[in-house]
Amino acid sequence: MAKYHKYVFDEKDRRLIGAFEDMYKAEDTEGFDSWQSLNVRHLRHRLALEILDDYNFSSVLEVGCGKGSMTQFLKKANNRVLGIDISPTAIEKAKASHPHIEFRAMDAMSVDTLDETFDLTAVMTVLAYVEDWRSLIAKVANISQFGMFVEYVPENPIGMVKSLEDLEMEIARHFDISTKLCLNDRYLITFGRRIGAGHADDGD
Repeated sequence: MAKYHKYVFDEKDRRLIGAFEDMYKAEDTEGFDSWQSLNVRHLRHRLALEILDDYNFSSVLEVGCGKGSMTQFLKKANNRVLGIDISPTAIEKAKASHPHIEFRAMDAMSVDTLDETFDLTAVMTVLAYVEDWRSLIAKVANISQFGMFVEYVPENPIGMVKSLEDLEMEIARHFDISTKLCLNDRYLITFGRRIGAGHADDGD
């Protein structure tokens, strides 16, 4: 078991712990990289970025950005990118590593308080840790023209998302899914335009 798992799930009692701030604080003293996030070669991330490569979004939000390892690839020369995460320590690490990107410490469920809209919102392996993940998808749809969702749902999950089918159906309630990939029957990658969004500003 990876060293950071004890901060995320109690596998014996099968419950979410979600001590993410403690986890990021412990990285340096206990010698681990949460979720191996610094390894940007994960196939799920490479595929997500490949899907987005055909677009040039002028404004991007990443929800649950952690230390900004993926956020850096959403930044282009001519766009604005905002990364948010519930852990202030993760955000400080992100700012130190990627000073050209804007980061804020805030709860994912508070995205509707940003009082702005984005061309794209990316939510990558976050929903399993959000109790009301369905509401988060709806909030993302309210502030975004496009949505990119990447989620891991293991067999007999402890996390809040219990099946890939439920996840896909919920995303499809709010987004017209144009691209869907399923990896090893465990990872779901979806990309699409918010239902009802216009076609004038594709970001192409």
